[in-house]
Amino acid sequence: MDFRKHQDKAKKNTLIIWSLYLVLLLISSILISYTLFVGLNLAQFYQPEYQQYSLSEKFIAANQIVFQNQEQLLNFLGFLIMVLLAMISATVFGFFQKSNGHKVALAFDGKLISDKDNELSIGEKQALNIVTEQALAANIPTPALYIIPDNAINAFAAGKTTQEAIIAITQGSMKSFNRTQLSGIIAHEIGHIVNHDIKLNIQISAFVFSFTVLLFFSRVIFYQAAYSRRMDGRAKLLLLAIAAIIALIGMMTVWFGRLLQAAMSRQREYLADASAIQFTRYPSGLIEAFKIIKGDAITTLKNPNAKEYAHAMLFSMGNKLFATHPPLKKRIKRIQNKASCQ
Repeated sequence: MDFRKHQDKAKKNTLIIWSLYLVLLLISSILISYTLFVGLNLAQFYQPEYQQYSLSEKFIAANQIVFQNQEQLLNFLGFLIMVLLAMISATVFGFFQKSNGHKVALAFDGKLISDKDNELSIGEKQALNIVTEQALAANIPTPALYIIPDNAINAFAAGKTTQEAIIAITQGSMKSFNRTQLSGIIAHEIGHIVNHDIKLNIQISAFVFSFTVLLFFSRVIFYQAAYSRRMDGRAKLLLLAIAAIIALIGMMTVWFGRLLQAAMSRQREYLADASAIQFTRYPSGLIEAFKIIKGDAITTLKNPNAKEYAHAMLFSMGNKLFATHPPLKKRIKRIQNKASCQ
């Protein structure tokens, strides 16, 4: 399988993950609507005149009210649409968030490297030349280059569009990699820019954020139950249980959303690796860089912003369950397979 087929495979997997996001959005909205409507109808049966009925009988009756009454069913569907719209609105809000690459680099105390600076070191000039070369190979405007004052070995790209995109490299990377290896990691970051991965990460984060709307619903119901003076104790307890169930659904949805976010990020890392090979035509550079990292090198930046941007880093800084990057062993194997097929 050549690098183009690997790119196609990564893009196909991305579409599958997007589909799973939409399924998760729909399932969570249905569960919330069902819990609220059936729960509220069930609460009505905790009046004195219904005390002779068992919980199972009350539960069946609450379902019948919702699904066998046309007006109630229309209300249920209307509320379901409202929940979906609320979550979609939160997602759209996140889509339009701005992500200025220069601000991100400055948040890491990055130093802008410019060819107009007469006091650049040999290493800085070399890195600047590599960025220019790889941008030309990728046919995009040359991104700005920042050097991050940190001895950890890492790099990242930031910026929502190619016009405002930047590439940031740590001092540790500058010291640890030769020109060939540095070309590989810079080409990888160029790949993220070309594949619009920064924008995609913003969109995915917006999706995960939209799931927190469910937690807002649960809090509204909780306060309604806790401070209502017209409900009896059992009805209040039932509403509190409904709030707890909705909160649990919300937490589980966010959890699954983050799992999908990590899976999406891993696919985009494979895609950026394939793009790096396309731009450099020399897989060994990236392989050598990865092997250096495998030798217990430090990749976690000390900057407090590092955790927030862990998904954008060249090398993973997270745990295995929510790992935003594939294992280096798998990445090396894939690159070697690509190289053997060229």
